Amino acid sequence: MTTDRSAQIIEILDCELDARPKAAPGVGQLLPHVRGATRNPGALLVDFDEEAAPTLEGFVEAERLCCANIGWEIEREPKLRLRISAEETQLTAIESIWNK
Repeated sequence: MTTDRSAQIIEILDCELDARPKAAPGVGQLLPHVRGATRNPGALLVDFDEEAAPTLEGFVEAERLCCANIGWEIEREPKLRLRISAEETQLTAIESIWNK
């Protein structure tokens, strides 16, 4: 069951949740590995410890399917980082998920 807040976020992100594989890793599996997040104009950068790489790869593959209008890129140098590119309102919603 989704909460009102999560329903609002899904609406802002304009995602097709049915396109996301059910077994794909979610944010909850990645949160313990987050080492920091910074916001730039047009992008949110989320840094992870290296051991999160396989989980992050599965997460990004799934997000590319359900939230195709958002950019999901993994950077590996100088550290493991997820670069999320989107409209500013979408980035604000996404940032609230990673800052739990």
